[in-house]
Amino acid sequence: MSDERYQELLQLVHARAGDAFRTAVAYDADDSTVLYVRDDLATDALGDALPALVDRARRYEPVVDPDIYAGVGETQATVELHEEAAVLIFPRPDESGVVVSLDRDVAKGLGQFVTSCNEVLE
Repeated sequence: MSDERYQELLQLVHARAGDAFRTAVAYDADDSTVLYVRDDLATDALGDALPALVDRARRYEPVVDPDIYAGVGETQATVELHEEAAVLIFPRPDESGVVVSLDRDVAKGLGQFVTSCNEVLE
């Protein structure tokens, strides 16, 4: 899998997120390619975890499938908000896609909203 086709995406994410850009991984049904890893995250632990993380992304299934309910349209991306990171999954057909990880502070508004909701739920 060539990472040349993802250069425009990487440039966009770098331009928008700057130093908050953590990682980017492209995957298809058979393989994955690490497109970017910020120096402080380039650890054996991340390397060991990537195959399992990519497998999970491959099996991604949207909560709202347009075949079941078309009211919200096609899935463009899914966002996981973690304590330290926002993970964006851009699923494509045939178990392919790109996963981008950013520092959580990039999603400040969403993060504050989620924190407030979790406080109410607790």
